[in-house]
Amino acid sequence: MKPITLAASLAAFALFFACKQEPVPTTPARDFVYLLQVDGAITPASLEQLETALDQSEQDGARALILMLDTPGGLVTSMDGMIRRILASKIPVLTFIGPAGASCGSAGVYILYASHVAAMAPGTNIGSATPVMIGSGGETAKPSSSDIPKEAGADDQINLKRKQIHHAIGQIRSLAEYHGRNADFGEKTITEAANVTSTTALQIHAIDLIVSTPEELLASVQGKRVRMLTGTQELLLNHAEIRKLDQGVRTRFLTFLAHPAVASILMMIGVLGILGEIQYPGSIFPGVIGALCLLLGLYAMQTLPVNYAGAGLILLGVILMILEIKVVSYGMLAVAGVISFALGGVMLVRSGGEVEKATIALIAGSGIAIGSVMAALIYLARKSQNADVQSGAEQMLRSIGMAETVISPSGGRVRVHSELWNARTEGSEIPEGAKVRILERDGTFLRVERVADKAP
Repeated sequence: MKPITLAASLAAFALFFACKQEPVPTTPARDFVYLLQVDGAITPASLEQLETALDQSEQDGARALILMLDTPGGLVTSMDGMIRRILASKIPVLTFIGPAGASCGSAGVYILYASHVAAMAPGTNIGSATPVMIGSGGETAKPSSSDIPKEAGADDQINLKRKQIHHAIGQIRSLAEYHGRNADFGEKTITEAANVTSTTALQIHAIDLIVSTPEELLASVQGKRVRMLTGTQELLLNHAEIRKLDQGVRTRFLTFLAHPAVASILMMIGVLGILGEIQYPGSIFPGVIGALCLLLGLYAMQTLPVNYAGAGLILLGVILMILEIKVVSYGMLAVAGVISFALGGVMLVRSGGEVEKATIALIAGSGIAIGSVMAALIYLARKSQNADVQSGAEQMLRSIGMAETVISPSGGRVRVHSELWNARTEGSEIPEGAKVRILERDGTFLRVERVADKAP
């Protein structure tokens, strides 16, 4: 089978496999709640997890969403997005700090206070919500909360800290008042970095209850009334089935990228790769790897939103595949382009059950198809480059012609490719009708030599 035919067959098979989707089963719209587990730092991936889970819960008719949380804190922007989505939810959000040994620190405190039900497992803790700057410059010594003046001063660093502290206090007190929780403790988690156990949190009414499992949580909140946007709502969940939501491949991938160690490594490789390409132009490999890692690192550092990072990777993939046609990279640019295109597609896909699986399959199939076509084009291009020249002056060299007249060092005529040319030889005369080989072209003259006749 010819390579182009094989590539076309692989591409068609990949697209057929990717586009073939199993029917999405319908979910009963009663007597069940969804359970979403969020572990680790609060990042844009965490925000997207919650948004997707609430969208699916509202669409499927779930009675509530249990957010099982274990976090040391995270980014303010992602936390604010999660708070807004919880408050705007059409169904109750029951945040459960668990299992035993879990913690709810920093951004997690705000998310817990924003939830319609706040529960903790035995052996857990909550607090330490003082906002801090990550990667900020300036002096080594940072002002403490006790150094923050009541009025703005000339020191912008202290003014910024003061703004952060007072904004955080206002936000936590507002959330506490909205759901009737302990606003003073919420403020102390900011000004004093207060941190208490689940038992103390229940005693001071920072949370609503202590439970060991999500099943116990549903039974314990039976009949409780919570505040929603549309008014108060009574919870009737003791007989509801708990269905756990899968994070999905994409969410796990984005969470992995957001890990501080991974983000630092990606940024380091990205910068070194770009510098290497600048230092040694045309080496290709450092520049390609550097560009890929730099885009992923910018997302991991939360400099680029996921949609911009995905679009940038797709654009980079297209550019790399175009460059493969112009630059001799032995397929490296094409491979990097397909990888970049696939990564960008994965980052642009929203998570969520069968839709995510089908879309990921489509992206994978498209990547295989594009890779197969690029492989075929590269093969044909290389074959064309290695083929004998079929026209022009280069094609005439080493061609075989026929002497139309006697050819001597002073001149003669030869027929080559049905054309008559003036010719001369540097050796002995070549008789009329003899076969000659073209050695060189000099203006309108061809330098030729006689081709010896084969022995009978």
